[in-house]
Amino acid sequence: MPVSLAASRPHLYRLRLYYFLWIGAGGFVIPFIGLFYRQQGLSGTEIGLLSTCAAIVGLLLAPQWGRWSDRLARPQRLIQFGLVGVALCWLALSQQHFFGPMALLVALESALGAGIWPLSDSLTLGVAREARAGFGSVRVWGSLGWAVTVLGGGWLIERTGLLAAFAGGASAYLLGALVLLGLTTARPAPPEGETAPRAALRIVAGTLWKDRALAGLAVTLGVFWLCSQGWHQFFSIYLDQLGASETVIGVANMLGSVVELPFMPLADRFVRRFGSHRALLLALALYALHMGLVLVWPTVPALMLSTGIGGVSYSFETIALVVFTTERAPAEYSATALALYTVTLRELIGVAAGPLGGALFDAAGAYWLSALALVGTLIAWFILRLTVTGKRSRTQPDSPIL
Repeated sequence: MPVSLAASRPHLYRLRLYYFLWIGAGGFVIPFIGLFYRQQGLSGTEIGLLSTCAAIVGLLLAPQWGRWSDRLARPQRLIQFGLVGVALCWLALSQQHFFGPMALLVALESALGAGIWPLSDSLTLGVAREARAGFGSVRVWGSLGWAVTVLGGGWLIERTGLLAAFAGGASAYLLGALVLLGLTTARPAPPEGETAPRAALRIVAGTLWKDRALAGLAVTLGVFWLCSQGWHQFFSIYLDQLGASETVIGVANMLGSVVELPFMPLADRFVRRFGSHRALLLALALYALHMGLVLVWPTVPALMLSTGIGGVSYSFETIALVVFTTERAPAEYSATALALYTVTLRELIGVAAGPLGGALFDAAGAYWLSALALVGTLIAWFILRLTVTGKRSRTQPDSPIL
């Protein structure tokens, strides 16, 4: 376990509030950032290049954030630092009108935020296990936060402008940092004469790569993210082109999160009963169905319906990926492993996927991005099926799922 914590119910409740605020902050900004870029006059290719700037910085720094977390007695302090930094970057970005300053701020935001996701998941997984609860019982509160803020954000933006998105996201991040101030958990000090592991990053990465299942997972995620990132990047713009208002765009982005509310706990149960590797296969199959519906029925109602299917897929992917990675990786490198898989690998793929998606959008439109996502998802499913048999979750079989 990454963090040996004397966890209690109050810790779990505090983390649930934190997830509500932290992921809810993204609900203000992420669905509407593409609209902001287009409003500022950027092309699809330039929007893709901004993703590349963020990806390059994130893939370089995320493992270092993980290594710092694995060594610190109170890793939540790193999370708080990142939250405050990203909040300030968002406020500054909202005032920019040119590509150059935007690229610098996006890169700085990525540097400061690279460790937030894996460090938060690693910390929470440890607390949830100590409290004998499922990871999904905490993560679902992030989905609730996203659902609330993306709907409220769309309504507010339609009436006051896109500045409200950045202000709302920054405020939620700052509140999340305050909530973590009361999280009084810490790793126990190592026995006298012992020190925390300090293996070189290349050695850690090599250890993970030697595991056949983790290597197969890396290839699977690489193909999946390469082919699907463009669709997510231009989803809101596609809705806008089909005539949807900002409120409808907010509702569309909210639907997936609403679906996640019952399916996150269900994913917990599925992982415990059938294994995290089967949950990942199910997530990919559902995502293929999600993209197939968009292809055969490219309308606003179809996109909103398919988003619900995508929410089910995301629920299983999110829970299974965190569990699978931490149960396979050496316990002393769990935060680093999560950073490598959930940030570094994703951002490494994003270096190519951002420009690829932007160029395809400029050349053929968002519809063909859904076709690319469908093909890539099917290939990823077969790779995962051939390379990953998985092993059962280390979650206690009698642990309650809250």
